[in-house]
Amino acid sequence: MAYRVLADHARMLTVCITDGARPDFHNQGYVVKKILRRAVRYAREKLNTPTGTLASLVPIVVESLGGAFPELKSNPESVMQVINQEEKQFLKTLTKGQKYLKKHISNLGSQKNVSGKVAWKMHNSFGYSIDLTNKIAKENNVSINLEEYEEERRKSKEITAQGGIKNQQKMRKIALSGQDIEMLRKQKVPVTNTISVYETKYNPLTNKHIISDVKTEILAIKTGNEFVTEVDKGVECGIITTSTSFYAEAGGQVADVGIVLNNQSNTCLDVSDVLNNQSNTCLDVSDVQSYSGYVLHSGKSNTTMKVADEVTLQVDSDHRTKVMRNHSATHLLNFALQKVIPDTSQKGSLVASDKLRFDFSVMDPLSMNDLQRIFDIVNNLIQEALPQDTSHVPLNTAYTIPNLQAAFGEAYGDDVRVVTFGKKVNELLSGNCAGQSSVELCGGTHVENTSEIKKFIITSQKAFSSGVRRLEAVTGELAEEVECNGNKRKEEVEQMQNKVLASLQHSVVDSPRLLQELDSLAKSVDKTLMCLVSKMELRQEILECKEKVNKAIKKSFKLQVDEFARQIVQSIDSNRPKRYYIHQLSDIINDKRLLKEIVNKVSKQRPDIAVMLLSVDNENIHCFSVVPKELNKAVKADEWGLVINRVINGKGSGSESSSQFHGQLKVPITEIVTAAEDFISSKVD
Repeated sequence: MAYRVLADHARMLTVCITDGARPDFHNQGYVVKKILRRAVRYAREKLNTPTGTLASLVPIVVESLGGAFPELKSNPESVMQVINQEEKQFLKTLTKGQKYLKKHISNLGSQKNVSGKVAWKMHNSFGYSIDLTNKIAKENNVSINLEEYEEERRKSKEITAQGGIKNQQKMRKIALSGQDIEMLRKQKVPVTNTISVYETKYNPLTNKHIISDVKTEILAIKTGNEFVTEVDKGVECGIITTSTSFYAEAGGQVADVGIVLNNQSNTCLDVSDVLNNQSNTCLDVSDVQSYSGYVLHSGKSNTTMKVADEVTLQVDSDHRTKVMRNHSATHLLNFALQKVIPDTSQKGSLVASDKLRFDFSVMDPLSMNDLQRIFDIVNNLIQEALPQDTSHVPLNTAYTIPNLQAAFGEAYGDDVRVVTFGKKVNELLSGNCAGQSSVELCGGTHVENTSEIKKFIITSQKAFSSGVRRLEAVTGELAEEVECNGNKRKEEVEQMQNKVLASLQHSVVDSPRLLQELDSLAKSVDKTLMCLVSKMELRQEILECKEKVNKAIKKSFKLQVDEFARQIVQSIDSNRPKRYYIHQLSDIINDKRLLKEIVNKVSKQRPDIAVMLLSVDNENIHCFSVVPKELNKAVKADEWGLVINRVINGKGSGSESSSQFHGQLKVPITEIVTAAEDFISSKVD
């Protein structure tokens, strides 16, 4: 029975992952994650199998089902990698979660009911799905308060939607509830006409898109939790109009910003994220959201507004243009990723005016070569000046287009908006796909031609979640600025390379200063907004410089040890038949490690001599001593060192054969040398 359970899970996971599904906390991905983790726990606890057993069943599934489903043979190694990585991730918290739950169950007493808070913590902190927690609870003859669990889940979801606990103060002030929408429908308020949102014209002289002002009428005003017919100046509110030119936040694209003017051309509502340049405008950003077709323009009123007022909507064209560039570049990035990583899929995106962000499925970080290929593909498409084409087509028809990109798990209507770059939609529908580039289902705003993007630069790469990575990039003027930033850092690194090279010509390298400068330069490169590939190259060049410096330091260190040891051995030989030698090395003040190495080297070359070396640095003194075994009956190194320590009142330790002490130099060094010599001479001479 147990083996059949594992086999069923392995079959399901192999098919789903091959088909593009990935373990996630949302939609289909969550189902895959639940089943995979349930299988891992079952295999570990019921069958006592080693790590990797579940993934090892993938080739067997491929062999048994590959005839009926040949696509399973395409990349079984990738499927195994996904399973192994998710298993590894789960095993990190599996034991902790089990201990936490079992401890809680053991403390229930006669209640026999696990609280929803505990069940949610099992999910949120330890990665246990509610199904898995419920299964463990049943195995222990207890139940879970599912209502409380759902309440905890809802609270957490609300907090996350607002950017986490720290950002709860930024929660949307004005919004439409389901009851609000129902009331608007009952009052026969028409949904907002959004055709003007997409009516833009590109001006090559300013490199901006012109969005025509829209004259419209206020149909409804909402403040707080109620609709009103009128608002005074300085009130947080949202207005619904008959039509709009504002793009409402959707599909990862941020909302437009701008202002609303009345007939006297006074700004009555500012929906920009910066203070308006007009002298009579000084308002904070708010929001533009769409609720079941009703577009709500939110902000703080700058004058009295009434329902039925005629107003003019004015979109910030500079903000919109930047967003359009970034959205179109996101499509080109998606296309490039499909070329570089064929089995990847989009997992999320953000299109803002200052950057674009793209989440995609991949197990390992993109290499420098992968990033460079993506950079080249996107910028080549920009230079090719590909025209954009948009068309509304039936969903089933759209799915016939080869290589069509659509959000996995997204719910689409019967008619969808297809956006292409390079080929026209009708050409693709007719089967003319030669030279095809980007084609996606998308409701966002885009440039008319890829040349408007000007330049595309990836600035960062990071892990977002298990099996999902995130790229951030910039376009347009900001990309050119980022390129300049990179060039400046490159010049600084080249100057440092020359400095290191010049320093290495000397036998003694100023190591602390060079390494400090290299560390400072590395931090500067890390903090700079610049091309990620260039940043990775500069990091490598700085690392190579540090390796050269460290190599030179080792060589310099050895030369210094050898030279000082040679001089001391000469002095020892000239002072024979004395069985001890005391020497002050003021030239190597701060390097205790060097002092110790010299002592050890001298003791190896003259193993019959007791040696003490002293190093003085202003008010500090370091003392290292060695005593050969044949002299230990007469004197011990730690006793010899303690003689010095009593004078300097310092700290240290030692043994019969060696000791080291350090402290403050409060008496002349000659007194310390005399004390050391008086002690050793009385013991061995």
